[in-house]
Amino acid sequence: MPDKEQYHSGLDLKSLALNFASALLFVLPLAMYFYPEFIQKEIAVVVMSFVVAVLVPPMGWMRPHPYSDMPGNLPYPRKKE
Repeated sequence: MPDKEQYHSGLDLKSLALNFASALLFVLPLAMYFYPEFIQKEIAVVVMSFVVAVLVPPMGWMRPHPYSDMPGNLPYPRKKE
């Protein structure tokens, strides 16, 4: 019997970092409205979250996925249980 292909759950660090940074981007207008005295700090937090998301391996702006044509964009294999 052939081995089953491993399911990519999307719970790798890159996907989580991008999801968190995107969530902060959507919350930013509310934070700017309710706390206008901290606008520069709020923007800095969102920008830094995107910088961290880009720097999380694999480097770049794309989310890893199992059907990628680029070998560097494949998700890391999960540990067998």
